Amino acid sequence: MNVAPRALVSAPRPRLAARRLAALVATCALLVTGGPARVAHAAATAAPRSFASEPAHQIVTTALSTAVRSGSVTASSATTISGQKYSLVTISSVTSGQQTLRVGATTTVVRVADGDVYINDTAAAIQAQFGVSAPHYANRWIKITPSSSYFTHFNSFILLPSLLSEVAPNGVLKTTKMLTLDKTSVVGVTGRPNIHLGLASGSETLYVATRAPHVPVELVAADVVQGQREVFVITFTHWGQRANVSKPATSTPISSTSLPR
Repeated sequence: MNVAPRALVSAPRPRLAARRLAALVATCALLVTGGPARVAHAAATAAPRSFASEPAHQIVTTALSTAVRSGSVTASSATTISGQKYSLVTISSVTSGQQTLRVGATTTVVRVADGDVYINDTAAAIQAQFGVSAPHYANRWIKITPSSSYFTHFNSFILLPSLLSEVAPNGVLKTTKMLTLDKTSVVGVTGRPNIHLGLASGSETLYVATRAPHVPVELVAADVVQGQREVFVITFTHWGQRANVSKPATSTPISSTSLPR
């Protein structure tokens, strides 16, 4: 869910979520978002009520269990805030994944494979993430192993178990009426934003397919950001499809660079 996650901030970079979303607010006024249009255009549906009538907490539990069994997903969000385009796409599986963040002309790709992390940044992204100017490392794969202090930092919210940890709303949960999103019948479960989304208040609704398999379809979080109410959307697709993510053919260990380790 990148309510992903991957912000471009100075090192050590906080991580979509408290770290991802909050960092975007602090550094570039961007969050993991889509827009209200998807919800505004949702239409009432006559889908079966058996699943939708279950208790809210049970719907969430079933959705997460189904998601885990699926083994993989693609989570996407895109919007324009403060005049800058923002997009986040995460291809996630249990053992590998890749997250691509674009903020304006800045791009960061983080890949997790074979137990290591690989990053590929534009020059501006390197400056934002590591706090140093190192354009000669731009657009090259940098390998980060578990021994690096940056490993956990970059390894968050990409693999499926970590990604799913940012999905469930908190607090007292309530269900919505059944809706149709992208031709899929869903029921929403509303509560406070998941702590990993980095929103101080507001609300979160997780929309779950009413027909089996009962996977998450969309996450919508709303809060006041910089004095304006914003709606942040993450869409989940391609559940169970094989994630073809492998380590880059060539890479440079971060220990062999002048970047902070």
